[in-house]
Amino acid sequence: MFKIMQNPSYVKTNVSATVTVDSAAIQSADYLYDTEKLNLTFQNGSRYEYSNVPRFLFHGLQEAASKGRFINRYVLSSGFPYKKVA
Repeated sequence: MFKIMQNPSYVKTNVSATVTVDSAAIQSADYLYDTEKLNLTFQNGSRYEYSNVPRFLFHGLQEAASKGRFINRYVLSSGFPYKKVA
């Protein structure tokens, strides 16, 4: 008989990752895996928090040749809920 684990050991929580973005507008992107929130820091110092951003999208950002273009195409224009945090 198999036992289904409620919290498998391979699932990480409270983990974040940061990507430095080589863009005229965006400085960095921080992703919080446990809440699926993406924080974008812009070159002018303002920060925005985007909610409900799936992990696969952040993984795509990590691999993208043009991080700025990826953010514009798949985050900023995709309608994710956001708020200014700084």
